[in-house]
Amino acid sequence: MSDLKKPEAKPVPKDHRWILFVSGPTASGKTSVAKFIAEKLNLKFVEGDDFHPKTNIEKMSHGQPLTDQDRYGWLQALHEHATHHPIGPGTEHLVVTCSALKRQYRDMLREGSDKAGDLRVHFLHLDASEEVLTKRAAERKGHFAGPALVHSQFEVLERPTEDERDVLIVSVDQSVEDVQREALERVKELLDDDPE
Repeated sequence: MSDLKKPEAKPVPKDHRWILFVSGPTASGKTSVAKFIAEKLNLKFVEGDDFHPKTNIEKMSHGQPLTDQDRYGWLQALHEHATHHPIGPGTEHLVVTCSALKRQYRDMLREGSDKAGDLRVHFLHLDASEEVLTKRAAERKGHFAGPALVHSQFEVLERPTEDERDVLIVSVDQSVEDVQREALERVKELLDDDPE
């Protein structure tokens, strides 16, 4: 437990930066895990849902799943925001929430690194069964995405495969504290292994 109180954050490199997309279906805990990592490692948190257009929010609020076309504009806006920052002294690493349900969505987010200088893109995928997330979605309050969306997201979900070497997978079918602890440890290992 003590390592969670005083983590040793790796200094931000001066010649490159990285973006960690915390991904997974609705109710997997993306926001809470991303905020926890950002706070413990002194990184910048970005809420991906804030980049959804109003029409997307309205659809999801009514339990309607988003189409690829709906998500395209959102993903485009998100990766443009995440990659436009110049690289240099004081450059911030980002922790960004984004469901990134399909391989093509993750590939789209990866493309930003090819056009933004020395930018490293990684994913932390929060994995759980549909049953677990449906229960969580029904219990949470004040979120526009209800339990009806869980099934539709699992219908299109493409879990990361072994060839996606920039993806860490953490099971969220455990306590919140255990999820946060494992996620933090995995990300710290990622930073420690990241070449300057």
